[in-house]
Amino acid sequence: MDDSDSKLDKYVLFFFLGIFTFFLSGYVLSGVHAPMSIFLMGLIYLALLALGIVLSRERSAGFALKAFAVSFVALFLISAGFFALSAYSHSSAKWIEADKLDFEPDEYAVVTEEELNEYPALREAIEASGSSVKVGPGEWTRTYEFLNEKGFYEIKVGGDYYGISFMTA
Repeated sequence: MDDSDSKLDKYVLFFFLGIFTFFLSGYVLSGVHAPMSIFLMGLIYLALLALGIVLSRERSAGFALKAFAVSFVALFLISAGFFALSAYSHSSAKWIEADKLDFEPDEYAVVTEEELNEYPALREAIEASGSSVKVGPGEWTRTYEFLNEKGFYEIKVGGDYYGISFMTA
């Protein structure tokens, strides 16, 4: 193995060091919130980077800068990917809740059985009265628009009255 293969292997090691930093920080810093968690993640990263440079036995400033760049890019990419996935999951988190009312509201909309069949998320929320029901973004919007057109979020189904709440994360 020549010197360039050896350095390439070391750069690959630093790439995985950046990825390992992300997961180690997530484990060690569970329960610590930003901005302190970001600062501590940086300290963990710098400690692992320094350890990696010492163990690699490379003493040139050029190698240290390249190792820093490679490992930091890996750490940045996995962090950005994780946050993008979290944002995507967060945007699709929607719930509907139907609370059974023990009084007759002043104003309410009547929802028929046929309409409940057309809006299964609303039916599910009524059946699970008092508990939030997670629904897909499309069904959530469709149900919200349906009740918005009726003009009220207090509804009468059969002989019972419900207050409908729409929640997002």
